[in-house]
Amino acid sequence: MVPFARGQSIAAAAASTLALATLLGGCGSGSSDNPAAIAVAPCSGATCGSASATTRPDPPTQLCPTSLDYSTTFTGGSGSGEYIRVKFDTSKKQYQMTFVESEVPTSSGQVNNTRAGMTITGDFVNANLYQLTDSNGHTSTPLTLPTAEQNRCAFVLKNGQTADGSYAITVNPQDPPVLYVGNGIVGGGIPGATIQFNGVPIIPGFNAGVVPSKTFDYYPFIAFTNTITDFSKVAGDYNELGIRFTPEGGLFQTTPDNPAPAPLGWQVDAIQTSQTFKADGSCAPDAAQAPNACVSTGGNWTLRTNTDGSPDNVFVSGTLPAPQPPSGPLYPAVGGGLLQQSYTPNAAHGLMIVGNLNGQAVPVIIRVGYAHAGADISTSTLDDQIGISLLSPVATVQPSAFKGAFIGANSVTACGLVTAYGPASGYSEGACLDQASTFNAGVNYTSTIFQSPSAAFMNPFTSTAATNFALDYTQTQPGVVQVTAENNFNSGSTAVFKSGDTGALIKAGSVFGLLMNGTNAPNPFFTIGAFVQ
Repeated sequence: MVPFARGQSIAAAAASTLALATLLGGCGSGSSDNPAAIAVAPCSGATCGSASATTRPDPPTQLCPTSLDYSTTFTGGSGSGEYIRVKFDTSKKQYQMTFVESEVPTSSGQVNNTRAGMTITGDFVNANLYQLTDSNGHTSTPLTLPTAEQNRCAFVLKNGQTADGSYAITVNPQDPPVLYVGNGIVGGGIPGATIQFNGVPIIPGFNAGVVPSKTFDYYPFIAFTNTITDFSKVAGDYNELGIRFTPEGGLFQTTPDNPAPAPLGWQVDAIQTSQTFKADGSCAPDAAQAPNACVSTGGNWTLRTNTDGSPDNVFVSGTLPAPQPPSGPLYPAVGGGLLQQSYTPNAAHGLMIVGNLNGQAVPVIIRVGYAHAGADISTSTLDDQIGISLLSPVATVQPSAFKGAFIGANSVTACGLVTAYGPASGYSEGACLDQASTFNAGVNYTSTIFQSPSAAFMNPFTSTAATNFALDYTQTQPGVVQVTAENNFNSGSTAVFKSGDTGALIKAGSVFGLLMNGTNAPNPFFTIGAFVQ
């Protein structure tokens, strides 16, 4: 588990781990490829300006298919760096989820056995039927959404295990994973994990790759029923926003309790860049940003091949020669002071899932990390950074492009509070070790309302405004809109980001990506949202 190049001086997330948001889409709006989900009416007047204002949803349309069975597959990725296929049987209220590729360990305390290749089957319940009973015997339905149609399309995962029972997920009843199913798209949270590792010996008394224990109730996720498989149709100029997590951290991390730079674990870094993808799958940096572009690309992107030899419907990018021997090949990573080393075959790589929504490409990149623990560092590989990004065309967008309501999961489920003492060696790297701020469904899943020149985050379960933003369409980089928070975005008593913090906003088809504190800050926030109405 380790990275190497400072792809750029910006910060972000890995719930394996991202995870990136990630992310992400919700229910659909009606046509087979038109995403939609939690329907919240656009804010106006005092509604946009008040953090306590309440909106009322418009009359519902059909947001997701009348029924689903296992003949429909959603293909996507998560902030945990996992490549996933998911299916639903609405008649039985069951789901099937395959972790095609994954770095997430099956148990705490080790890294060699992961969820890769496993398929779990479990039960789900619609959001309004999910019940909690408190210590006083009072029963509530905390995840109920405003309309019957929204509840029909929101699936709360109750359990899940492999057919042989060798692996089962753990669900926190207070904060279960929820998937918002739509027409052509699904997003929300996939089952999480608890991750911890004691590292591998370098010298007596000192281990490398130590990962502090952290529990993720779920990881942000986005997937599509239709994808583009011809890279010549993807080629073009793109902006990229994303977030990455490095479980063991890096050499430049600090906290108030640890002001001297040292690996503290769970370093979060952002991606905010632009580049050109060519028809042959290669990536060329934007001249103004090199070498900080192409940070999500290793070797040329090619169509992935399934284990049976058949062509897959996603693209893969492999490792590159390490900049410093004796390490073997590594995959590009972002962040300061990373410890990437490869002394055994390295399976770290990138995956690009290009959703096809209404004929528009929605490229999502995940970094699939890799770790193998041997007897010591010379028989180990640490390349475990994970995360998720959204790409959008480099083209000026008009204010009318951001209008209406969107739904998405975000990086708070992986990292709500980043602590940092201050810049070290030119970098500002903190540690995301807090747990309490990550267990708040009303914060982790956000509806976003755009009404130019402003926007607002909403709690999808209460339809109350949480945070307001001002939007600046000047676009010194075409396609990137500047965002300024007008009040704090809180998870309980924790400010995830604060009034006056700035960020960047992009849009690919009917999906947007928002990155706050992405440049020279240790505490990035990232979300991907899909259009509702």
